[in-house]
Amino acid sequence: MKRNTILKKTLACISLMALLLTGCAKVPEAITEKTNTERLEEKAVVTLAAAPAEKTQESQEPQEPPMHSSPLYEKLGAPTRYTAVLNPISDIVTITVDAPVYLPDIDKLPTLHVSPRDFTEQEVMQLFSALCGDTVMYKARQQMTRQEIMERIEDVQTEMETATDKDRIKKLESNLTYWQEAYENAPETLEQEVSQGQLEERQLGLKEYLGKYMALDAYEQQTDYYTHTGKSFHVHGQTFDKNLKSSYDFPISGSIWYDRDDSFGQYLNYNQRTWIADETLVPADARGLAMTPLQARQRVESFWKDSGFSDMAVVAVYLTQNTDTGLSGGTDTPDAYGDNSAYVVACGRSIHGILPPPPSGGDPHWAFESCTFTITDRGIETFIWNSPYAYGDETTEDSSLLSFAAIDEIFQKMMTVKYDETGDAGTLTSAAYHIDRVALEMSRLTNRKSSEKGLLIPVWNFYGSYYFTYSDGHAFGSEDREGFPQPLLRINAIDGTLIEPRYGC
Repeated sequence: MKRNTILKKTLACISLMALLLTGCAKVPEAITEKTNTERLEEKAVVTLAAAPAEKTQESQEPQEPPMHSSPLYEKLGAPTRYTAVLNPISDIVTITVDAPVYLPDIDKLPTLHVSPRDFTEQEVMQLFSALCGDTVMYKARQQMTRQEIMERIEDVQTEMETATDKDRIKKLESNLTYWQEAYENAPETLEQEVSQGQLEERQLGLKEYLGKYMALDAYEQQTDYYTHTGKSFHVHGQTFDKNLKSSYDFPISGSIWYDRDDSFGQYLNYNQRTWIADETLVPADARGLAMTPLQARQRVESFWKDSGFSDMAVVAVYLTQNTDTGLSGGTDTPDAYGDNSAYVVACGRSIHGILPPPPSGGDPHWAFESCTFTITDRGIETFIWNSPYAYGDETTEDSSLLSFAAIDEIFQKMMTVKYDETGDAGTLTSAAYHIDRVALEMSRLTNRKSSEKGLLIPVWNFYGSYYFTYSDGHAFGSEDREGFPQPLLRINAIDGTLIEPRYGC
């Protein structure tokens, strides 16, 4: 892909994110814990209050739900398919809806407190055993041998022979001093130590003490300090015993991740992940996959059951590529496993039979919980579990939800408020938005009084696509996005306020 095209796509993506970062309305007193939200721009609130939206939704006869027979369809007056054509002011913007409506197969949704937690030693041991199996795993080396350090010294000396930049020369001299001192204290050889999956205490900060955390790094084969092949398993817990005098902002999210082979999917996390509606068939655009999405789902469900995690459930299955698509802006280095596809199976803890929220971005300080497997015909390629939640008391087990008619009115008005004024210094010639999936799901709201407390509440997610064209002939659309699809609009199902999907406010 040409670099100028990548740059234009990046700028267009940034422009879209700026549009999505409008504020969020304040949650009313009905929710006992106030969220860390901001009011929408003044005209959005005034417009909504002054002029109720005219309905453009096409009424339809009741149908069988596309995936469930949820009692919430009748309770909320929700259709199984929602169609609408909105009327933006701008003549270059079109907004259409033709979407199945997915409701959880239950009769009530709770609102409950959540907070971050660390992974337990038992969870770590269970996952280590299940993923690594009979493979002998060795603890990651915390030291380098003299031979390895000498190679670093030689690299620095070689660069110093041709370096001309004064700042770079100064940096190289500092590096040389560092490696020479390290060489004096380094061992000639190191013995490999087998890991049984136990966590170890680590310290943050070398010259300045910052805190401690529990961690585990294990490899099937570690050829030197920097490289490894085969399986790898890692745990990074939350920071504790913090240096309170430090200004460092510690993330409060723990992580577990596993790779079957480090050479698989070098650009996997940069690629678009497409939600799969029909899991019984191999997607038409899948490459190198014979197994169906349903079989990938079943494999993960069996994994949880066999590993002793009775409350973990599959949320959804997505299709992605395990190679560089150009979205990352990286090189066109081919993947060792070929230009093939993979399934990403998203999971989470089931709450009273309610599926957890879908994967999402989030505040770097407290990321939204995300748990995913990457599956190919070979089996589990990768596993990542970030920022697990601790579930607290329920504010209510049966949240008072707005009717779908009320949500429809808010959706139609606020979609035009958020996207009607799309522009790019006069170069944008068209902007098309299309909603193709509507789902009642759960989402975390952050508490305004504490960055480490939140509420898990029901929300309406309106997923869809977008496509922009510009006067210079350039075009950019949602097929160029990276990661999991994000809703174009997220509405609080209790009070109708907008929620910014990336930050939960």
